[in-house]
Amino acid sequence: MLRLADFTDLVGTAIANAQARADLTASRARVVAATDDIRRRIERDLHDGTQQRLVSLALEVRNTQASVLDAQPQLKTELADIADGLVAALDDLREIARGIHPALLATSGLHPALEALARRSPLPVELDINLDGRLPNHVEVAAYYVVAEALTNAAKHARPTAIWVAADVVDGRLRLSVRDDGVGGADPANGSG
Repeated sequence: MLRLADFTDLVGTAIANAQARADLTASRARVVAATDDIRRRIERDLHDGTQQRLVSLALEVRNTQASVLDAQPQLKTELADIADGLVAALDDLREIARGIHPALLATSGLHPALEALARRSPLPVELDINLDGRLPNHVEVAAYYVVAEALTNAAKHARPTAIWVAADVVDGRLRLSVRDDGVGGADPANGSG
């Protein structure tokens, strides 16, 4: 009888653990979905609001600069500096917005987004992407940012001459590889790399 009671407790614990694991997985999925929704809203707001306002301001400053008399070169120079600053701020904002959630990734998928990353890389990137169709949104977003971070780190630290990115789906799972021919430097024993 004691063994039956122990077994019943064990089964009860296993069921509770399985339910807790399922609840945790569902909770994580809700958090990821909510985060993605917020990221898309911020990107849209930046594009439709702030970026457009900066473009308008830069154009207004350029128009004002053009109307200033040649007898006021200092004012023309100051207005040119302000316009250049607005354009630089716009470029920074666009880069931030791209980092939030690339539009190409959302509209066209991982393959075209990785091609765009490769084109923007300061180093040669060879792609071997074998994907049939779209992957779940959260998988594409995670893979994109893994590759983006790996390319950034390689360019900053590894001094490679080339980088290779490969992606395919095996047994229903994305297999992603990023490698380079750089100097390395990872030291897992000391927590670097």
